[in-house]
Amino acid sequence: MNAKNQNQNPALAFAHRRTRNLEFFSRTYPAIYNFYKNYQMTRAEVVISTAEDEVDLRVDGKSLYNGQARARAKQGVELFENTFTPGKKMPSLPPPWPGDYYHPRFAHMAVDNLTKSSPVTRESFTGYPIPNFYPLVVFQGVGLGYQIEQLVESGRVENAIVLEPDVEIFAASLLTTDWEKIYNAFQKSGQSLRFLIGAKHTEEGIWGALLENLLHFSPIFPIMNFFLNERGDPVMEQVARRLNREAVASLTVWGHYDDEVRQINNALHAFYSGIRTIPERGSLESDVPVLIIGSGPSLDNRIDDIKSVRNRVLIVSAGTGLRVLLENDIYPDFHVELESDYLNYRVLSSYDRAKLKKVRIIAASQVCPLVWDLFGDQRLYFKKESPISGLFGSPETTISHGTPTCTNAALAVCSQMGLSNIFLFGTDFGFADNKKHHAKQSIYMKSEDESLHAELSEGATKAFSNTKTFAVKGVHGNSVQTTPTYFTAKRSVESLISLTNARASTVNFFNCADGADIEGAKWLDSPAFLEMAEEFGSEKNRDRILATLFSENAKPVATDRIESQLKATEDSLKRLHSTISGLIKSKKLEGKKDITRVTSEISRYMEQELVKQDPSFYYMIRGAVRHFLYVGFAHTLAMENSREVTEFLKQWKTSFLNCFEQLPKHFHNVTHKEYKMDNDPWIYQSINDPE
Repeated sequence: MNAKNQNQNPALAFAHRRTRNLEFFSRTYPAIYNFYKNYQMTRAEVVISTAEDEVDLRVDGKSLYNGQARARAKQGVELFENTFTPGKKMPSLPPPWPGDYYHPRFAHMAVDNLTKSSPVTRESFTGYPIPNFYPLVVFQGVGLGYQIEQLVESGRVENAIVLEPDVEIFAASLLTTDWEKIYNAFQKSGQSLRFLIGAKHTEEGIWGALLENLLHFSPIFPIMNFFLNERGDPVMEQVARRLNREAVASLTVWGHYDDEVRQINNALHAFYSGIRTIPERGSLESDVPVLIIGSGPSLDNRIDDIKSVRNRVLIVSAGTGLRVLLENDIYPDFHVELESDYLNYRVLSSYDRAKLKKVRIIAASQVCPLVWDLFGDQRLYFKKESPISGLFGSPETTISHGTPTCTNAALAVCSQMGLSNIFLFGTDFGFADNKKHHAKQSIYMKSEDESLHAELSEGATKAFSNTKTFAVKGVHGNSVQTTPTYFTAKRSVESLISLTNARASTVNFFNCADGADIEGAKWLDSPAFLEMAEEFGSEKNRDRILATLFSENAKPVATDRIESQLKATEDSLKRLHSTISGLIKSKKLEGKKDITRVTSEISRYMEQELVKQDPSFYYMIRGAVRHFLYVGFAHTLAMENSREVTEFLKQWKTSFLNCFEQLPKHFHNVTHKEYKMDNDPWIYQSINDPE
């Protein structure tokens, strides 16, 4: 207690503080208030020393601060500030360079041209000098809150996440911390304070919850975020290292307007040509074994397993896994496609056309429309993470968590349709040898089309080079190499499994690949798999599933609302330009703190308002917005000359607003035309080709 309160009953002072904090949380964070309004601590105790102005916290009978909570907080903040001093270089992800936005399309070119105007170059960049403020601080552990109060009072924290897994410890902080005062320090435009209380105190639990919150702060995360580990918690330390190590993966899921509008164009072709939709989610309900076949290198070792059970199970090929099966004279019951690029058509059309016609296809609505006619019976689904689903689809035919690879799509389709025994083959998501990154008969490893094979091989060599891979745990406890895309795909599979099991514990997932460990999918060797296939396999039940999936009663997509939805999207683009313009023009934009606050406010609008108001439009446009924010923030933070900062921000503002002002007209021109295959150059182009 301070001097003027030494004669005051400490218990009364604590109780008064708690009452004030609860009143504050009732107005600002009602979820926290509702949890703690009647909460009684059973494991934690705040202990005060009347001889000194000191406090301690005991949890489960153990002292956390040895009677020196205030002193420990002061020491921790001093260490933090001495570690992250202004001017010290942060070795984070580099800014985007000229050529990184290599698609010669509308928005891509605008962002790429912006990078060319920056005085920061690939050769001159040596890291980000820490400014005289902290763009984002994650307080890993609350304790009694003294370290948070002290650092925030310095006026240097722009945004903060308060993370405390132990609800009992946060309850103790209600007695000692002035949370309203801390909150008030973040009330300027472009600042934010988020609470994350009660996450499971494991690496996975904290990592997942924290990552979701950090994504609301793009592009500050992953460029310049700081962690203050209040008690040196080893789990927290591991989470921080992991987030920094895997930060690049967060950039792979942003998408981009140019790609989204191309996908809408593809989908419109499918709709107008009458491709029918899959049955409603959950309509299959069968325990027949479903084998999802990717093209990872371990597939070579399990081909004989697949052949031996062929007539009793449902075989689903995913992406390039199809070629491996066909080369082994195995016809899948249906094939799943996700990729929208013209390159995908080139790959598929290089296969034996007669064999392809014997295969059914279930594909996302945005696939290259030339793909449909390569196959036999055809059905489409809507990818939830695409604007197309909200614009033209229905909840019954929308599939979630089916990205970023075809394997993810196949798994999502099968599990959400109601199939309960799912086996993953060739889904390695990694490799021991970067020269053996796919199965031997994958198109990445061999093809009769030499030009196509060379193109794919070159891309694979770059993607799987040692400089772009990192280690993850393998199924046998070993270490395997993975890429950002593979890692994202693995995480998506794990998320789908977790969510599926939370809803329906009867769904079983098995990993029959020898690559990366997939949490939630039990690994099976050949004997164990064959035993299960024998027990649950049934040709009759498999045929019943296929009859339902490809029923003649399936309906095409209703086209009567297409025009109105396209018009609504144009209007949304106009409103977004107006909103962003207002946010940028209303603020000073001269220094690093200015760009931090402007990007934070735009990001908060996108992640907290637009995604709720219009999720379909959000998915279409988030990539373009985030990439402009990313270039603006990263390049500005990397500069050391204040005059260069001011000049670049002028260019950033002009480029950003001009691009978004022109987007409605661009969108209209792409989507309003005669939809015939032979007169639409967009479907014969790769995303890497000019418009």
